[in-house]
Amino acid sequence: MQKTFASLRQPGFGLFVIHSAFVAIDMNVRIAVHGWLVLELSNDSEVWLGIYALTLGIGQLTCSILTGALVDRFPRKTLLQIECTASAVVASFLTISIFFNLVTLWMALAVGFIMGCLRSIRFTGANRFIYDLVGPKQIVNGVALWRTASAPMMVLGSLVAGGLLQWLGLWVAYGFISIGLFIALPFLAMVQYVEKPDKPTVNFLQQMLEGGRYLAKDQPLRTLFLMSMVMEGLGFSFIAMIPVMAKIVLEEGGFGLGLLQAGIGAGFLIANLGMAAVGDYHNKPRLVFLNALIGGVALIGFSFSRYLPLSILLAMITMGFIGAYDLTLGALIQLISPAKIRGRAISFHSLAISFVWLGGFVMGTAGSIVGVPTMIAAGGTGVVVNAILRRPAIMRIRERQETNI
Repeated sequence: MQKTFASLRQPGFGLFVIHSAFVAIDMNVRIAVHGWLVLELSNDSEVWLGIYALTLGIGQLTCSILTGALVDRFPRKTLLQIECTASAVVASFLTISIFFNLVTLWMALAVGFIMGCLRSIRFTGANRFIYDLVGPKQIVNGVALWRTASAPMMVLGSLVAGGLLQWLGLWVAYGFISIGLFIALPFLAMVQYVEKPDKPTVNFLQQMLEGGRYLAKDQPLRTLFLMSMVMEGLGFSFIAMIPVMAKIVLEEGGFGLGLLQAGIGAGFLIANLGMAAVGDYHNKPRLVFLNALIGGVALIGFSFSRYLPLSILLAMITMGFIGAYDLTLGALIQLISPAKIRGRAISFHSLAISFVWLGGFVMGTAGSIVGVPTMIAAGGTGVVVNAILRRPAIMRIRERQETNI
């Protein structure tokens, strides 16, 4: 037990974990709620839901490399404060717009793009900030506890938001999200930490290009990036289709959406508690491979379910394994990268995550023809094949031996 919560002994990390718990309402619940909004505005169109996923993905994709350079150049805490404030303002704007019936489909898509940009800042900045707070020896434990703190709010927040959506309306669900973000801000402000971003010797554009050149020449980092692109595009993209699975396939209301999203949150919680207990496991590449493989198999099972309780269980199992995969891969990226480029290395992970939403676009548009469950099953199959084919390259990866942070 002491090993499981080791990172909480580091100054400031506990406050950051509390901050992250409230931020999780926006980070995860809003994806489903906003998807439901797009369905409402488009007469339940899978195509438009896919286009929403595409706009979110383009936002995250285009901002990721920029974010990596920002995180290496400027104080991480300050960037996270700016992002959280901006997210709260956007959520409040949508709350008011929906209440007064001013929101349009095009407005919802534009907000999707903004959400993608803000997610890239949050993901890259938070991962790099955790490394600052806990150091390399506890990075797996630290990231696991960060994500673990998010999971209960993912579950509870999903149930509350789903209930509010069904019984009081979308604007109340969005109001709930904005309140969570405003509560999160003071806890981040209270983190006492002397930030020491690396002093770059080149200008901002050169710094961005330097990151791209490093990715091109570094085989281990390139292997993890390519692995992640496929995993996100074929595996995690099922998250973008949860509103379709709830509303159209399972014929459930807003609370059914909340239950499915809560199942994903429960899987996320189990995965991260398990990884926190594992800690600095010596063979992280093996964990990356096994979790990806089993997660792909579970995703295929999820695609065939037409019974809500079974779908919730399979969504939980799927997210449990692919969540553990993603955590381990993200930690491994930091551990194989030199300190001066670590923020940009994480940004490549964020860039790969943008393929979740590009994959969601394909699932939505193709799913309108062959069915979304068929596309999810194809994605699960691709995840399994990708893990098997990349196993030899993954198993050759070794951590960088450095103790400074």
